[in-house]
This record gives sequence, C-alpha cells and structure tokens, in this order.
Amino acid sequence: MNKMMALLLVLLLIAPSLVEARGGGMEGDSGSVPRVIYSNPADGSSLDLTGKDKVVFEWKMVPIPSGSREVYKFVLFKGNEYDEVSSQTIDPRTFSARVPTDKFEAGARYRWYVKQRDARTMAWSRYDSWYFKVSKK
Repeated sequence: MNKMMALLLVLLLIAPSLVEARGGGMEGDSGSVPRVIYSNPADGSSLDLTGKDKVVFEWKMVPIPSGSREVYKFVLFKGNEYDEVSSQTIDPRTFSARVPTDKFEAGARYRWYVKQRDARTMAWSRYDSWYFKVSKK
C-alpha cells in the first residue's frame, strides 16, 4: 500500500470522531446518539405572545442506532447565561414541550435545546441551542 492510500485510510478512520467532537453538548454526551431536529420556534425568530397562554416547542423524531429512546430532555434559558426558565423530562413518544407565557419577559431573548437519551447505552445526544426573542403588546 502506498503512502497516499495509507493516509487516506487513516483519515477515513478518524474523521467520524472529529465530527462527533464538534457542536453543543454536556459532559457525558455521546456522538453516537443523533441530535434532535428542531422545528418550532425557529432559530432567530421573534415571538409575539400577545393573547397567548403558552409557547409550544416542537421537534422531529430522529432514529437512534440502537433502536430505542428512553427520554427527551427539554431545557429553556433566558438570555445567553444559565437562567433556567423550564426544564422538562418528556416521554419518548412526545415531540413537543409547552411553557406558559407568564414565564416569558417582553423584549427578552431565550435559548432552548432538546436532547435524547439512548435506552440501551444511556448516552445523551449532543444538542444545538436555538434562540428567539419575545414581545408582548
């Protein structure tokens, strides 16, 4: 095998671990559990909560290689810091979380994420944070 082929083989073997090391997540998270795909509210959006009693956060199911998800973890923060507004453990067959609008402050920015835990390995997925701003009239 020539040197170029050997280098290509090494790159192919280590590339997945390089990709898994990127992105959000907390200590103990596993790159082997796929990230949840968010759908609502959109990243960077502005929500008018006038006359509404709740905000619904939604995501899509992403298959897990072992075939079984134990639970979702939804977390909502005010601002860029860790001022937690809501944290919910959610059934693996539910793809949404609801937060009452009285938990939100007009003009404030919020960050949310969802991660999933593999029932076989108990490893949590990595996650991406999405941001939105709130207004009330």
